[in-house]
Amino acid sequence: MPLSERTLVLLNELKSIDCNGPLAREQDEMIKEAFKKILSSGDAYKINEIENWLDANSKTNPLVAERILNVAHYQKAKFDAKNPLKMAHDNCGCGGDC
Repeated sequence: MPLSERTLVLLNELKSIDCNGPLAREQDEMIKEAFKKILSSGDAYKINEIENWLDANSKTNPLVAERILNVAHYQKAKFDAKNPLKMAHDNCGCGGDC
């Protein structure tokens, strides 16, 4: 499943982060908030999709790219831990795909 338009908009906002040293607290919070918004909106992502997005945006500062990946992993793991069971609807009662 490709990244949704809403997710891409939030990720593209992260391209504006530029730093010459460690990330400022505001920049780090911006990255964290982006991934919280992505997951809380119901969008999902796979880490390889984030990696592909970063590869396509190769002008992203390597320090920022590394932090984006770290936060993506952490927020996804945290979100999945809160939602361990994702039930599929069984509308017909047969237990199969209807």
